[in-house]
Amino acid sequence: MAVEEPSVGFRFSTPYEIAAVRPLRQTTPAERAAALAAARYNTELLPQELIYVDLSTDSGVSALNTAQLAALAAAPVAEPGMGLAPEASRAYRDLASEFQRIFGFPYVVPVTQGRAAERIWIRLHVKPGSVVAGNMLFPSTRTHIEMSGGKVADVIVDAAHDLGSEEPFKGNLDIDKLRALFSEGRDKVSCIYVEVAVNACGGHPVSVENLRAVRAVATANGVPLFLDACRLLENSYLVKQREPGYSHRPVREIVAEICGLADGLTMSALKDLAAPAGGFIATRDPASYQKAWMQAFLDGAQLGSSAMEVVAAGLRELFATDAYVAGRVEQVQYLWRRLGGGVPLVRPPSGHAVYIDVRSFLPHVAPENHPAEALAAFIYGVSGVRLCKGPPPAPSQSARGTELLRLAVPARKYLRGHLDDVAEAVFYAYSRRAEIKGLKRVEEPGRSKHQPAYFTPL
Repeated sequence: MAVEEPSVGFRFSTPYEIAAVRPLRQTTPAERAAALAAARYNTELLPQELIYVDLSTDSGVSALNTAQLAALAAAPVAEPGMGLAPEASRAYRDLASEFQRIFGFPYVVPVTQGRAAERIWIRLHVKPGSVVAGNMLFPSTRTHIEMSGGKVADVIVDAAHDLGSEEPFKGNLDIDKLRALFSEGRDKVSCIYVEVAVNACGGHPVSVENLRAVRAVATANGVPLFLDACRLLENSYLVKQREPGYSHRPVREIVAEICGLADGLTMSALKDLAAPAGGFIATRDPASYQKAWMQAFLDGAQLGSSAMEVVAAGLRELFATDAYVAGRVEQVQYLWRRLGGGVPLVRPPSGHAVYIDVRSFLPHVAPENHPAEALAAFIYGVSGVRLCKGPPPAPSQSARGTELLRLAVPARKYLRGHLDDVAEAVFYAYSRRAEIKGLKRVEEPGRSKHQPAYFTPL
């Protein structure tokens, strides 16, 4: 049944009201200076109670709706985990029904988070010595592929590396590069893995037209096409905004069309689905479903009943109309427009974050002096706003010296006034950018290279 869009002719700018608030502590410059020193000038290590606006991530920190809070507080029944009998779990049946209705995949395995979904799915489909064709995949996806003995071949379009380009679909795969990859070694390519709304290049989307072409290449070569669908809702809204023929299509229809082109997907529920926990594996293949289910059981990665209740409650609201995703993306694009007049940004705007081009912002700070981390530390010191560099760049970005600072906006958490404050803090940093000299990394014995780094000011 088609869902009627509300109030044609009048635009509702914010599709929710605030049901609860949490006070924010107003810190002093001296307190922030002390906090930075204690955190060794790495904003990742700052204590949450000393942060004003936190744009370090949008994963798992978006505001819950009242139905989700109710599900979290009081599930209709108390039941054990799924174990090996999912059909016995009322929470699973409810969640699977909602997921299947929206995304169209007949088989779904709920897991604890997106990384668990990737680990299980890649272990099943990527064999040692094989190649996965991708489009600047997320670092955890790339790591799981490499841990399985595979290799990632980035075949993203060249525009993904042009930070100032207005190309609307920088997440697209280059079809000529993809075909060439199969020509070089068809037997070695195990699958095509497409990340929608590609985080590494600025959250930029993949067009439906491009996915159709990728689907044709996958079919012609007999390999499956999988999606990293963590930001499928945002990608679909950007398709609605930018791709000819989609402006009058409901986002839910675009989501279904994109999923219809894929053989399976992995997804975190912490991003587009605005949940504090959860992830999914979805497939059309019953054999892969059974293997993934058993592996999730053995890994202890099955999602608990209360968490499934929360995700199902979110799905019912988020996909009812376009209001949620429109409000979310438009808030991000508002911040982009506020900053775009005076600060070097990745262009065009995307759906979950604003990305600062750090090399253009701080051209006098050498890469070895960690300019992105230094800029984040400066902004926190003057404002209490936390920004972080975000996940590591793709190898092709590192080779080009690309340096980005991400302003990830959690859904429904902040008001326009918060974003205006963020913009003023960034503008102030830009006006005083000559004062930012960079940071020096401090090595300490026994500290893993995978832990957040320690720095000291130059």
